[in-house]
Amino acid sequence: MNPEKSTYEKYKIIAQSVENPCAIISVTRNDDGELEEIRLFATNEKFSMTGEDVEGELYTKYIPKEPEFEDMCYRVAFKGEKYHTYVNTTKMLGAWSENLLLPLKPEEDGKTGYCQFIYELTKEMDAGKFSTISPTIAGFVIKSCLELRNDNDFKTNLKQVIDSIREYTRASSACVISINPDKEEAEIISQSSNNDIFAAGHFAMTVPYSIADEWAELIGESDCFIMRNKDDFERIEETMPEWANKLRLENTTSLCLMPLLQRKRVLGYILLSDFNVDNALTIKETLEILSLFLSSEMANNQFINRLEWLTSVDMRTGVRNRAAMNRVVDEYAEQLKWVKSPFGVAFFKMNGLKALNDNHGHDAGNKALEEAGEILLDVFDETEVFRSGGEEFAVICENACEKDFIEKIEKVRERGSNPEGVYFAIGYSFDNTEGDLRKALRLANKQTLEEKEAFFEKYPEKRRG
Repeated sequence: MNPEKSTYEKYKIIAQSVENPCAIISVTRNDDGELEEIRLFATNEKFSMTGEDVEGELYTKYIPKEPEFEDMCYRVAFKGEKYHTYVNTTKMLGAWSENLLLPLKPEEDGKTGYCQFIYELTKEMDAGKFSTISPTIAGFVIKSCLELRNDNDFKTNLKQVIDSIREYTRASSACVISINPDKEEAEIISQSSNNDIFAAGHFAMTVPYSIADEWAELIGESDCFIMRNKDDFERIEETMPEWANKLRLENTTSLCLMPLLQRKRVLGYILLSDFNVDNALTIKETLEILSLFLSSEMANNQFINRLEWLTSVDMRTGVRNRAAMNRVVDEYAEQLKWVKSPFGVAFFKMNGLKALNDNHGHDAGNKALEEAGEILLDVFDETEVFRSGGEEFAVICENACEKDFIEKIEKVRERGSNPEGVYFAIGYSFDNTEGDLRKALRLANKQTLEEKEAFFEKYPEKRRG
């Protein structure tokens, strides 16, 4: 009897004897022990969801290429390991999947190994399935969830969790990055390192949003991306060459990028770097579960922040209102008493608004106010701009650079110089040393009144009242 046919018939019987979808997978490696290919050697009727014959095909004809799945198959086929996992494969298969990988006897030449792959799909997450995870992982996840719900603010709790993640995974560094597609921003909201250099944080701080936005493409239909060898790094080079160069400069040997999802929307990522790749699957399984809880806490925090923001916004112009300005002035003025830092303040009074209302109606005045708000928000950050009065706006820039601050003032002056629409009288003050916020505001306001009077001298017909 043909030995190859005998092997196939034996494994075909094993696959057909399983009630769930089952495939016997063949794994081949080269003389150096490196993975060559993974094929669906023998399957039962339930395995192919499309009904087509997939036996003898590369596994990638059935599911997208998945480095973590390949690593598990290799370990099972040649090292006799066993895996029972429950993972979120909704992007790939439209459902959660419970997977079982069991070793089978390899060929005598040592180049081909086999494993039994059995899976079950569920449309909705079954929390009970997580009872199959190891006590160590379960204990860490529970501990982290309790840390997230401490009676502290979100960032304090998150810092405690990210420190725990780095220590648990024995990674060199770890960070959580939030993603804001509307503003095209990627921001580190927590980071941890085993030394004074925040390597993982450095990646995000020096990578523009355009690259962070491509992480989703790198992950593809998988639930995360792990770089553990040269092949994985080459995949980054093909997909994101600019980021690959940064990783090379940082001498990054391994990394794990786990998305934080809420209702299929990416809120951010957990990023680990430089850990023992032998623990990659344990790290992956841990972060898969923890990311569910962390995503929920992030979404809740963003919702609360949004509500707080809406109560501080002037609905006419879209900038922050007077009450918000008063809070910022009180808090920042107190802070400057203890820690001096450079800051800039400015007032922007709208010239001729009353004349515009009288001559063209209040709709024209309202549109001018809206345009004024848009100009200021285009130049300054939304957290820095306030409507301090009916026709007056204020800007408070903390920890500012004087050159950048003045350049922004001039941009506003250039755009707000239409005597028939938005024309600002501008006064500003920059403080490098004194730390007296209220004094700076008084100086800026005085300068604004002087500019406003100069406007009426130039356009006397605009003066009203």
